[in-house]
Order: sequence, then structure tokens, then C-alpha cells
Amino acid sequence: MNNNETVLDVTASEKALITIIPPIIGAILGWYIPTILEWIIKLPFIPFQGILEWLATLESNWIPIISTILGGVAGIFFSNFVFHEILKIIVTDEEVKLNIRKSVEIFKKREISSIYMEGKQLVFLNREGMELFRGHPDYKRQLIIEAFKEHHYPWKEEDPFEDEYQRWVPGHPGLPQYVNALLAAREQALIDEETKEAKILRKDLAKLGVVIRDNGKRQYVRMAKR
Repeated sequence: MNNNETVLDVTASEKALITIIPPIIGAILGWYIPTILEWIIKLPFIPFQGILEWLATLESNWIPIISTILGGVAGIFFSNFVFHEILKIIVTDEEVKLNIRKSVEIFKKREISSIYMEGKQLVFLNREGMELFRGHPDYKRQLIIEAFKEHHYPWKEEDPFEDEYQRWVPGHPGLPQYVNALLAAREQALIDEETKEAKILRKDLAKLGVVIRDNGKRQYVRMAKR
């Protein structure tokens, strides 16, 4: 942090834990793979049981060593995945910079009318009430609030358009047919747990001025001012 910048990122100790712990756990699990396999094949309705039984019958001093190495490598990949998914937030008096998945998004303070937390998600709205950003930061809520308030951003305790959401149902009479079609496709994606597809459809709908709030598999919507 300097006089004009607040950075929300994992600490050095957290980075060390993320780097070290998964490979260690992976290596330990790998060492005990033969014992774990013997326990798994006793469970009913296990897929690929024949292959698992064959693996469990292999007798070699190299098996635990190889599985330990593979477990450690899997842990390293998992650590890299975690780092890849962490949202880094840099707040200044003029803009917010968001770093995630090797991409950078920048939002000028003048573009933002509201910032709030919806559950564990951080949301930015523009002056028309449309979503500029929605993401899941891995930091305590209070740290996030303090970072934005310190730089005088319009922090809200809840969605300022809270009362405008309506439960979406197929053929919603207040929405155009093409919007209902996209919402129907998104609801099916939620039911099928196709998270990536649901996110893409949310962005497509946002371009049309549709703001969505999810409650389980249900969608609540409002139209932003255009």
C-alpha cells in the first residue's frame, strides 16, 4: 500500500501455504493409494471396479513411490489453479483494477454509482444501474469495505435496486421474447449445473440491460435504465 493505493491480495504466508500444502497432501495420499484402493473396491456401486481391483493387486515397491510423485505433481497443479483463480483488487482514488486469470479489468471511479456485496460476490453498478462487474473476492468483507471507503467510493450496504427484482417465469409478460428465451436457456444451464454457460448468458443478458440475481436455480431479474 502507498498513499494513493490499497491492494487486496493474498499475503506472503497465505501464498506459502497455498504453494506447499496441496503438494504435501497429494504426496501423502499418493503414498497410501494402495491402501485406499483396497478400501474403495469394497464399496458397492463403484465405477471401473475391475480396473481398481487390478491396480490393487499390483505388487511392487515402486507403486507407492510412483503414486507419491504423481500425487505431489497433482498438488502442484492444484496450487497453480488456486493462484489462477484468485481475484487481486487494487483501489486508488481514481480507479479500481481487478486482476484475475491473467486478465486485467479497470473501472474508473466516475463510472461507478454503487459497490456492494451480494452474499460472497462483489458487485459494481454503473449510473444506469447495469452491472459493470460481479466476482468472488477471497478476502474478509470488512477489508473490502474499508478499501473502498478509504478511497471514497460509493459503498452500499445492499443492492440499491433491491425492490425492483421480479421472479422470472417462462414467458414473463414484462420482458421481450428474446430476453425470455435467453433467460430460459440460462435457467436450464443452472439446472444442469453448467456454470460457464450460465456466466456467458448472464453477460449476454447484461448487454441487453437485464440484471440477474440468482437464488439457487431460480432467477430474479430487473431491467436497468437504458
